[in-house]
Amino acid sequence: MRCNSMQWNLKVRVVRMWVMPDRFKPEIPYSIELVLQDSKGDRIHASIGKYVVKFFRNKIHELRLYRMNYFVVGPNNLKLRTTAHNLGLTFTQKTFVEETNDPSFHMNIFNLRSFDQLTNQHDVDQTELLDVVGQVVTYEDVKTYKQGDNQSVFINVVLEDDQRNRILATLWSELVDQIQHHLNESTDEPLIVVFQHMKAQKFRGNYSVRSCWYQTKIWINSTLPQSIDFKSRLLAARQSNFERITQTSSQQSYSVRDELDKGIVLFKTIRDLVQCTQECSYWIAAKLVNLELDQGWSYLACNKCSRKVDKVENKYFCKKCNEEEFSFTHRYRLQVRVMDGTAFISLLLWNREAMQLIGKSAKELKERLLETSIADADCSYPSELDDILYKKFMFKVIVKQENIESQVEVYKVLKLTDDDDLLKEYNHSLFDDTITDPQFFDGQSSSGDKLFGDLMAETQLKSVLQTPIEKSVSESGSSVLEDGDACNAKISPLKTYDKKTRSANKASAVGPDDDFNSQLSSNKVRRVVKKEKNL
Repeated sequence: MRCNSMQWNLKVRVVRMWVMPDRFKPEIPYSIELVLQDSKGDRIHASIGKYVVKFFRNKIHELRLYRMNYFVVGPNNLKLRTTAHNLGLTFTQKTFVEETNDPSFHMNIFNLRSFDQLTNQHDVDQTELLDVVGQVVTYEDVKTYKQGDNQSVFINVVLEDDQRNRILATLWSELVDQIQHHLNESTDEPLIVVFQHMKAQKFRGNYSVRSCWYQTKIWINSTLPQSIDFKSRLLAARQSNFERITQTSSQQSYSVRDELDKGIVLFKTIRDLVQCTQECSYWIAAKLVNLELDQGWSYLACNKCSRKVDKVENKYFCKKCNEEEFSFTHRYRLQVRVMDGTAFISLLLWNREAMQLIGKSAKELKERLLETSIADADCSYPSELDDILYKKFMFKVIVKQENIESQVEVYKVLKLTDDDDLLKEYNHSLFDDTITDPQFFDGQSSSGDKLFGDLMAETQLKSVLQTPIEKSVSESGSSVLEDGDACNAKISPLKTYDKKTRSANKASAVGPDDDFNSQLSSNKVRRVVKKEKNL
């Protein structure tokens, strides 16, 4: 293409389209900007000026394929260039535009830049906008930036590629709202994003990327080919074990040691935990002493949203996605009983934490269970679950409003570790075989039955706690399984459980939709409401 003619016939896809508002009258479009791509992947920028916008505004749409001709061709003088082409197109009233269809015309619309190029001090043209794809692994609080009378918001997120390279990305203005909803969602699926038309900026030898006011677009869990291809590579590299998205107060993720030593997350005994009057997260050290399997240990979940699916006749249905045709799999919903020498509580571990604890996916165990178990599958469970009994862990749990108001003693686990140094430092005299709280058995029975109830409870408790403690699991405190051996461990023979005996010491059970309305355990600490200081 040259500047000496207007008669250029193009067959192109509109891979990006945005409106530039008038500087003095923002409600009026100043221009429409287009990035056009041909079948070979070559790109050129095109502009539709304010006086001809009315001819094309409802005629051109992003991602669609068009035949176009008759343009003014001139040099590409944009300060932030969307393409590497040295020429640009300007539409006139006589520019011809017609939508067409060609199934063979590819949909690879992103000009992706590898993280390796951005993190290994390669020279990057900071005037040319680029695209990046990655999994969101960390994000910070939304911040406010003031310049004179103007105020804007921004958020920093960290992306990771399939080779575990990371890059910091800063999103501004309305893009913050677009991504924040997805960051706050609780899901076990990786959050895959493509940031289109980002600006690179260099700091201390490495690059980060930031959004531009109108050019940037974010694609979240897109079904476009390049996004699907990245997710496939990520699945192959991670073997379905993904890092949960974490929120930090700075660009650095905190380790368990940092959270405890710096007072970011406080440590509490279980007795103190159940008396908390504020919603917050805490670390506890506890021994896992019982499996609470009245409602099973797994559930059938939608692969898209991770919610429980319903079976209607011979079909499965996801209420959230409102779809009948979808894929689903088994995920963990494991409830356990723990103690620390001051009290008992029940903990709820969802898929990621339970997988870290057990070393195999719920899908693997369930398939094996259905293949080999002679008993009813609903009353059977694999012995891998028994392997975690009587072991010590540090659990990061969250105190919710229902724990405070309704005294529900089932707490969701956010993170866990079996680090020996941390356990030695924080367990102190915990895990003794007797509960030292003189009020612990209060409420077990009444009248003449009280003494008998106390003695029976104490006998049962000692019987449980005198079981030898096995060495803790080899998996580290990381929220991602990285030990391939742990994931490939042989499944041991399957066992069955009696629901009556398993429920003898049960606490309130929680379903896959976080329903905390079941009956509470009778072995609970008498709550003494204390006013806590604000942290």
